[in-house]
Amino acid sequence: MSPTEIQKQLAIDQHSIQADEFARRYRELEEDGYRSCFAYSRKRLAELLDSYLPKQGGGLHLLDVGCGTGHHMASLRERGFEVAGVDGSGEMLDQARANNPGSEIRLADVEALPFADGSFDLALCVEVLRYLPDSSRCIAELARVLKPGGVCLATAAPILNLNGYWLVNRAANLVRIGDLVRLKQFFTSSRRLQSEFVGAGFLKPDVRGVYFGPINWVERLLPNALPRLLKAWEPVDKTIADAPFVREFSNMFLVHGVKMEAPRADR
Repeated sequence: MSPTEIQKQLAIDQHSIQADEFARRYRELEEDGYRSCFAYSRKRLAELLDSYLPKQGGGLHLLDVGCGTGHHMASLRERGFEVAGVDGSGEMLDQARANNPGSEIRLADVEALPFADGSFDLALCVEVLRYLPDSSRCIAELARVLKPGGVCLATAAPILNLNGYWLVNRAANLVRIGDLVRLKQFFTSSRRLQSEFVGAGFLKPDVRGVYFGPINWVERLLPNALPRLLKAWEPVDKTIADAPFVREFSNMFLVHGVKMEAPRADR
C-alpha cells in the first residue's frame, strides 16, 4: 500500500476499535450536550448544520460520507430526507445499519464513492477530511456525486485551533502521551479549504468556525466542572467562534459549498 493508503487504513482501524465508544458518545449527546467536549462540539455543529439544511427533507437525497454510526443519517431521516451512507469501517456500519434500517449503507473508500455522477442533492462529510493526507481527493468525489446546485457540508480541523491539537497530535505520534490516540491527523486553514473546494467545482465556498476555546484542556484538568463551564461559555462561543479572523483559531471548520451549475449549451 502507498503511504496515503496506509494512513487511511490506520484511521479506519482505529475507528473500528472505537465504534462502540462513538455510539455511546452520541447517546450521551442526546441526553446532555454539555456532558463532554465531544457532545458539545456535536451540539454546536448540529446547530450550524441546521442553518443550512431544510427543516423538512421533502424527499431530498443526502449522502453521508464517512457516516460512522449513522447518527446524522438517523436524525435527517426523521426529517424526511432520503439518506444513504458510506464508511470504511465495517464495525461503524453495523451501528449505522442498526440506526437506519432500510437505508442504503455501503462499505466504501471516501475517495472512490460507489455512486454515479449527480446522484445526490446534498452531501455531508463530518470529521473525515482530518484523516486524509490529501483532502482534495475526497472533496472532488463529494462534488462528483452531487447534482449541479447540490449542497456539500464538510468539517475540517483548523491548524491554529486553541487546543493546540496540531502540536499535541504530532507529539503523540512520537511518544505515548496518556490515553491520546496515536493516529496522525491533518490540519488546514480556511484559505486552503476554499481553494480545494473551488478547485473541485464549488461556487464561493463558505468556511465557518463551529466552536472556540481550549475546552479540551478544561475537560482533562477539571472534568467535573466542564458541563457548568460549557453552559456559561456557550453564549460567548456563539458570538466569537465564527467571527472573521477569529475562526482560524476555532476547533472545527464547517465548509458550505454549492456545486456549480452545468454550463448551458447555448453559451
